[in-house]
Amino acid sequence: MTTIKINEQIAFLRKQKGLTQEELANALGVTNQAVSKWESAQCCPDIQLLPGIAKLFDVSVDELLGYKTTDGLGDICLKIKDYFSALPEKAAFENAYRIAALLHEAASTDGYKSRVPWKEKDYSVDEVSSWGLSICSEPEGSTGRKNNSIFFALGNGCIVPDGAQMWELRSTMERFSDLNVLKVLYALYGLTHSDFDLYVTADEIAAAAHLKVEEAETAVRNLPLTVKEEDGKFKYRLKGSFSHIPPLLSFLYI
Repeated sequence: MTTIKINEQIAFLRKQKGLTQEELANALGVTNQAVSKWESAQCCPDIQLLPGIAKLFDVSVDELLGYKTTDGLGDICLKIKDYFSALPEKAAFENAYRIAALLHEAASTDGYKSRVPWKEKDYSVDEVSSWGLSICSEPEGSTGRKNNSIFFALGNGCIVPDGAQMWELRSTMERFSDLNVLKVLYALYGLTHSDFDLYVTADEIAAAAHLKVEEAETAVRNLPLTVKEEDGKFKYRLKGSFSHIPPLLSFLYI
């Protein structure tokens, strides 16, 4: 028997299925307030609702109540959630990468490829750095990896951008077409991606990018950066929401 409470089960499975509290309430014929009270452990669902909730989440009633563990998708997701919640941050990232590598191998092997195009099984960063490019594309979705970057996309995950988004994308790619900007982008990523609190000076960026300091200072003005002043010097790092850009550009460069 697990220690997971039904309120935690409902909250997690709802989010895992991509439903809002309102959508779950509508599907079950109850009020938003009822779902909110379930998830905050103020009360439990009526026993007559349990089969419908379990069916909606593709788990058994026993799994919903935490009485039984099986290899169902919902239960696997709960196990993964608990597993990562108990890990230190660094270990969580390392293990997430290994799981992503295993998922990619499974997709590539069981999808349209007949064999895995690599031999390493350790999935540590050093071991997989020489894998090269490997992609599996199916109607249900796509998975790909190049060096230490792994990407997953649902089959319906590609949305055509509107005019404003297209213009923003064009402007972004124009900025990256400047060689010095591109050098600084990769230098910043290399210097700071493994330390979320680290900011670096223009001198450090210039040295890593093999540029003059003046060239580096000009280039940083064209990048999405977080800037702070420390000891009389400006220091930089890529904004968190843009840190995916360097590995994505590397992935696209074939």
